[in-house]
Amino acid sequence: MIRPILCFIGLLFLQGCADRVIETQGAEAVIYPELQRFDIDFKKNDLAGKHREIISIIDDVLPVAPDTQWIISYRLKRDADVVRNAVKKLKVVGVIPDQISVALSPELRTDIALEVRQYRLITSTCQPFSFENNQTKSGCFVDVLRMQQIVSPSRLINESKE
Repeated sequence: MIRPILCFIGLLFLQGCADRVIETQGAEAVIYPELQRFDIDFKKNDLAGKHREIISIIDDVLPVAPDTQWIISYRLKRDADVVRNAVKKLKVVGVIPDQISVALSPELRTDIALEVRQYRLITSTCQPFSFENNQTKSGCFVDVLRMQQIVSPSRLINESKE
C-alpha cells in the first residue's frame, strides 16, 4: 500500500518539474561557397620570378579544406612550365589531382589566373546560461563544436540530383 502512494507522490513531483517542453533545434550552420581569384601578370619574361610568385600565392592560400578546387588558367604556351611547377607544388602539399584543373586560355587578359573554390562554414554563437534568461539552447556548445570539426563543409550540403 505504501509503494503505490510513494509512486503517486513521485509522479506529482515529476509533473511539477516538467511544466514546459524544451524544444532543442541544435546549432545553426551557414555554408557558403567562396571563390578567390588571383590574376598574375608579369612585366618581363623572368621565369624564376613567375615561379616564386605563383608558389607564394599558393603558400598564402594554404591550408584549405580537402574538397577545395584549384583552377589554373594560362594565356601563353611559354607559361606552361610555371603552371606545371604550380601543379607539382599542389600535389606535394597533398591536393588530389582530381581537384586541380589546368587550361590554356588564349582569351585570358592576364598571364596566369589561379582560382580557388571552396566552401566555408559559419556556426551560431551559444549564449551562456543565466538564471535571468531561462531560454537555453540545449546542447548548443556540443553541436557547434561538432560542426566546427567537420573537415569538408561541402559534405553538409544536401544536393538533390534530379
